[in-house]
Amino acid sequence: MPDLISLSRSPVAFFFAKGGCGMHFFVLLLSLLLFVIPVSAQDSYLSDSSLMRRRLPLSEYTVNNLGKYSLLLAQQKLAINPKDGKGLVLLKLANHLIPDNRYVLLLRGRLKFKVKIEQPETKVNTKEFLAMLEKARERIDETDTAMNRHLMAVINQMVRLFDPEDEVAIITLMKFTDKGIDIDLNSLLTQKLTSITNVEYDPKDPRYAISNVKRSISVPANRPWTETWVKVKAGKMVYVSARGTWSMGNELKFPVCDGNGYVGYDIQELTGNNKIVDKKKKKDIRAFLKSSRIGSPGGLMAKIGKKEYFVGRDGSFMAESSGILYLGPYEWAGYMDNNGSLDVTVEVKDR
Repeated sequence: MPDLISLSRSPVAFFFAKGGCGMHFFVLLLSLLLFVIPVSAQDSYLSDSSLMRRRLPLSEYTVNNLGKYSLLLAQQKLAINPKDGKGLVLLKLANHLIPDNRYVLLLRGRLKFKVKIEQPETKVNTKEFLAMLEKARERIDETDTAMNRHLMAVINQMVRLFDPEDEVAIITLMKFTDKGIDIDLNSLLTQKLTSITNVEYDPKDPRYAISNVKRSISVPANRPWTETWVKVKAGKMVYVSARGTWSMGNELKFPVCDGNGYVGYDIQELTGNNKIVDKKKKKDIRAFLKSSRIGSPGGLMAKIGKKEYFVGRDGSFMAESSGILYLGPYEWAGYMDNNGSLDVTVEVKDR
């Protein structure tokens, strides 16, 4: 009788083997299981990156080459000057496209831990990389999907990094800007490709996203409310994460705070001990002390319609009504003397 290993390699051939029918049938079932299980297991444990490649409008070969070329160029520039602006952007691009690559992680680590960076053995030039970017741009079709928009914005910004006058890049980026699509390269490169989902836009005003969406914006302290260009439907969950610091004034030499605001500060110290404030500010302070707002002064607020939500550095809430989502500081007087801004990531999801 054939051994089990040969059966597992060729279960169908065993079907025609001679011998006891009952035993053969039992071993046939066992061999089929051995044959099928590894395939199923392999399919069910595909990595995020492999699944993502199926959604990309570019081939895996093109994405890998762009990542590797940007890594080589980054290493060439950072070996000369670890603070080289273009080198740092190129490294971000490599990390965006091939984040699990050993050499990307190694170069990032050398920068972080201030280890000397050597020149790569393989050299590439800017013209070669620019040509690769242009070819990749041509291969992305005009289908209006979130992934296509994201990659087109990234590629065109990278083209302009080396050729600021490229007309195709300028026109494409201006069209995106008119639609309210994020084209900030730093913001785009901090996103994970696996987190990019298709976004629906308001047909009456395509600047506004109306579906589940994730985007990053800068929220200045000197403006009451900042547009997110997102319209939220009632019942949706809104998740907010803020990084950075800002200050709510300079007349009292205000300390900076993060999105959580002035936690633990005496409200009278922040509002009542300033004798040089004008009458309008005194009126604003009195109104603030009587307001029903919750949360720490100086913290990050969200607003949809007339409803305000304190979100802080990391917060979430369910939209009680439909409308445009705004973000701004929890201020008690004027905004003009405020300083700084927060880098905020907003994600709208189902419950």
